[in-house]
Amino acid sequence: MGTLSNSCPVLLVLRVLIHFVTSTASSVQSYVSISYEPSMVHDLVEDHNKTVHININMNRNLYPYNYTRLRFDLLPLHSEFFDVDNYITDFEFSEGHDNGDVITYQTQANLYGKMLGKSALQVVVEPIDDTLEKEHKFMQISQNDKMDVWVIRNPDKQQFTKVFVVTLIILITIANVLMGCELDMNVVYETLRKPIAPAIGFFTQFVLMPLISFTIANLILVPRGLNSFALGLFVCGCAPAGGASNFWTLLLDGNAHLSVTMTFLSMVTSLIMMPLWMNLLGYKFLKGYSEGVVMKVPYTKIFMGLVALIVPLLLGVLIAKKKPNWAANARKVLRPFLIFVLVFVVVFGTFSNLYMFELMSWPALLSGLLLPWCGFMFGCFTAIFLRQKPEDVTAIAIETGVQNTGIAIMLLKFSFSEPDADISSLLPVIVACFTPGPLLIGFAVHSLIKWTKKSSSIISQDPEKRLESGVRGESNVQLIQSNESPGLD
Repeated sequence: MGTLSNSCPVLLVLRVLIHFVTSTASSVQSYVSISYEPSMVHDLVEDHNKTVHININMNRNLYPYNYTRLRFDLLPLHSEFFDVDNYITDFEFSEGHDNGDVITYQTQANLYGKMLGKSALQVVVEPIDDTLEKEHKFMQISQNDKMDVWVIRNPDKQQFTKVFVVTLIILITIANVLMGCELDMNVVYETLRKPIAPAIGFFTQFVLMPLISFTIANLILVPRGLNSFALGLFVCGCAPAGGASNFWTLLLDGNAHLSVTMTFLSMVTSLIMMPLWMNLLGYKFLKGYSEGVVMKVPYTKIFMGLVALIVPLLLGVLIAKKKPNWAANARKVLRPFLIFVLVFVVVFGTFSNLYMFELMSWPALLSGLLLPWCGFMFGCFTAIFLRQKPEDVTAIAIETGVQNTGIAIMLLKFSFSEPDADISSLLPVIVACFTPGPLLIGFAVHSLIKWTKKSSSIISQDPEKRLESGVRGESNVQLIQSNESPGLD
């Protein structure tokens, strides 16, 4: 086999080509270095321009060619996000600033923001002469010499978004007060006396879900450079259970007391678990295209945002204890209000962030679908594996799969800077849209099974039905006996 491979002319040509490309690329890296002023652009506004100064340093001693002209192509890594003016520049050696062994060329480029997104400016170096226009088209500067270019939304287009965020904060605050009013702490204490089911729920909610979201993000989003989407998915996976989980648990005849207890505990423990997961894994999604870019997780903002959400919940618990009548009235409006919040997030959130449709892609849709569906599946299988009662399995599965997407959106918008805040908040909206699917299917199947059992039970318990059935059976027996009697020919 080795002799055959060595004698194969195609393989030989491929090896020579690979060696030539590798040696040429390495030589480009050695004789050319790029620097930018400013070193990165993180505030290029849509429909606005920004000028960047570029210094190109060439070491003449390491230059491996006889040509005395160089062509520098300034290219956007993603042309859908921004454009570059003056993107092709030719230099003669004599035109540069001679600093001994190093020749420095200076040029500038005008960047024009087109659409919200994260990209980079890259430089392609090509030695040329008069007879051969482009000698080495593939010689491209390494990632170290790319400059981050982040395009943020035009402030004139953010009016509805600001209204949406402020309204969402108010609605979530009210919802948490109402959830606190519905909490019966005696029920919570009673449920915690048998802590196995709540412990399983905590494990699936704050261990499995973050790991599931991290895995989905790394398999689908990160390989395609969609780091902001990955951040949004991961924050959503680390979020506590949504209040709508209690509603779905009741519809599917799950353990409502366990559901309420798990929702309360997940809200309180999220104060610790969300910053913890952001410290362990979340920071990996805060990156640009330039190695010099260092982004920090805004732990303080995340912590303060969670505190602002938990205080109304505890206020509701206090109201339930001190003013039972108020709490009783609050319980009547809780479920309709939670449905309203969900509809508000999907409908008004989409209307106020129409840019989301421009960012929508199949990896984002697939990731947003997989997260809640995997949550339902893994929550259910974990509870069954640990031999929980059917009603507890239902509660644990729903609590695991139903994420509080409102909290995820609020934390992303409140804690992170643009454009990450705007791009990443698309994923919780997608998750919210895909979450009800399995629950509606489960509710339909569950209702059909209940109806079938109820119908058979009515037939078996109704005396008239039973009597009618008995008479019909008795007459059938007599008919058979008469047919079998001899001497009636």
